[in-house]
Amino acid sequence: MSRNNRVELRQAIIDASLELGAESGEEGLTMRGIASRLNVSATALYQHFDNKAAILQEIRLYGTDLLCSDIMEPCASIESPRERLRAMALRYIDFARGRPWLYTVLMQSDRLNWERMTPEEIERLLRPLTSLRAWLREGVEKGVWRAGIDPEVASFRLWAGLHGLSALLLSGRIDENHPAFPINDHAEFVEQFVDGIINTLTCVPMQRPAVGDTVPAS
Repeated sequence: MSRNNRVELRQAIIDASLELGAESGEEGLTMRGIASRLNVSATALYQHFDNKAAILQEIRLYGTDLLCSDIMEPCASIESPRERLRAMALRYIDFARGRPWLYTVLMQSDRLNWERMTPEEIERLLRPLTSLRAWLREGVEKGVWRAGIDPEVASFRLWAGLHGLSALLLSGRIDENHPAFPINDHAEFVEQFVDGIINTLTCVPMQRPAVGDTVPAS
């Protein structure tokens, strides 16, 4: 098998695994099922991955790359650290809702065994967090955030808040029929939630025009 064919089959294994996982969950993701989906022998799979755990590890790496390409990179060009953070947060929640099984593998499956990873894999998995911390440090340098903000701690708090909301949305616990806290407009609720998180960091709270208000020309 040529190198190109090996690379293509490896990616095909990941794509098939994502499809099976989305359809049947992690329990439905088996080596035999993946081979059947691709119409190849199980032996062909084992030439690339030793077991299902190895496939899940590769899915985490692949998913982290998507977090960078779909979330971090499109927001990197936004000049304002505050608006950049807001855009990133909204994209993060959209990512979770648009790829629920992949998000579960990334954020809610078994903890990663960092000791078994190469330095390159660790760097790859930490890229989104590394970018976020750099953005927070930039905000500190520009005086955007309130005094005393620690980028390391703030990055964790931000992730914890976004992950908590994403998990609640995916589990259906935020719903218009919830007896204690009904939410009729998910999009509006998500924006208000994100603005609330970012306002805890900023010197001056973000002001969003109310419906019907005009925005002054700059």
